[in-house]
Amino acid sequence: MRRPQSRYYALRDARVMLVRMAPLVRFGIFSLGVSLFLDQAQPLLSDARFTWSERRIMGVMALMTIGGATLAAWVIGHLLRTSAELIDVVIDGVEANERTADLIEQHMVPALNRLASALERGPVVSHAPSPAEAAASAARKAIEAGRWGQAERLVVAFARDFAGSPERARLADELAEARQAVIDALQQELDRARAAGNAKAAIDARDALTEHLRGEPLHDLDAELVHWLYGLIQTRVRAGAVSPETAALAERVADSFADTTEGAKLRAALAKLRKSAGLCPQCGRSFQGTTGTCPRCQSTVAIPTPDSEATP
Repeated sequence: MRRPQSRYYALRDARVMLVRMAPLVRFGIFSLGVSLFLDQAQPLLSDARFTWSERRIMGVMALMTIGGATLAAWVIGHLLRTSAELIDVVIDGVEANERTADLIEQHMVPALNRLASALERGPVVSHAPSPAEAAASAARKAIEAGRWGQAERLVVAFARDFAGSPERARLADELAEARQAVIDALQQELDRARAAGNAKAAIDARDALTEHLRGEPLHDLDAELVHWLYGLIQTRVRAGAVSPETAALAERVADSFADTTEGAKLRAALAKLRKSAGLCPQCGRSFQGTTGTCPRCQSTVAIPTPDSEATP
C-alpha cells in the first residue's frame, strides 16, 4: 500500500508503536513486580509453615512490590497512550497550518493581486451573494458531495431562517431526490449480490443503506436479508461445507443483526460452527487440537464446551 504523502509519517508510525507498546510495557512492569516479590519472599516461601509475623511481612512485601508495580504499569501505559494521542494532535495541527498557508499563498494572494489591479484600472461593480443564496449554495454542495447529515441540517436551517424563500421547497426536493437515487443504487447492488450468492457484498450494501433508511423500511429490509443469510448458512452447514469463511459470515451476521431471532440463533451456534471449521470456538483462530479451546484462550479464561451449543 502506498504511503500517504506526508512529511510526518515517521511520527505517525511512532504513535502506532507507542499504542502497541503500552500493554507490553504494563505487562513487563507487572511481571517485574512479581519477580521482585518472589525474589524477596524466597527465604520465607522455602518454609511451608508461615507464622503470623511471616504472613504480615509477606503481605507488606506483596503490597509494596506487586501493588507498586501494578500502579506504575497503569500510569506508564496511560502516559504512553496519551503521548501517542498528543503526537496525532500536534501533527494534525501542523498539517492544518501548512494547508492554511498553502491556501493563502495559492488563492488569497493572487486574488488580492487581481483585486489591486482591477482597482487601479477603475471602479469594480460586484454582486455579493445574499445570505439566502449563500445558504442554499452550501446546502447544494453538501448534497452533491453526499454529506447527508450536513445536508439535512443545512436544509432544515434554511427552511427555518428563510421560510418565505422559494428555494425552501426546491432544496428539500433536491435532497430527497438525491437520497432516493442513492437508495435505489444500493438496493440494486444488494439485489445483485443476493442473486450471485455474495453474502459479504449484500451485508455491505445493507450497512450502507442504514444511513438512509429509518423505521419500518429498515426493519423490513433487515428481516428479509437476515432470513436469506440464515438460510444460506444453513445450506452450507447441512452440506457439511463449514469453512472458516462460513464461520466468519455467521459471526458478522450475528453482529449486524443481533436484535433478530436469526442473529441470536447464530450467536448461540457460533462456537460449534467455529469448531466444525477447524477454528478455536472462543477466539476464532485456526486450531486443530483435541482440547476445547486453543492454548491462548486456555491461558486466559475457560469457556463451556461447544458440544452443548445449538446449530442453525
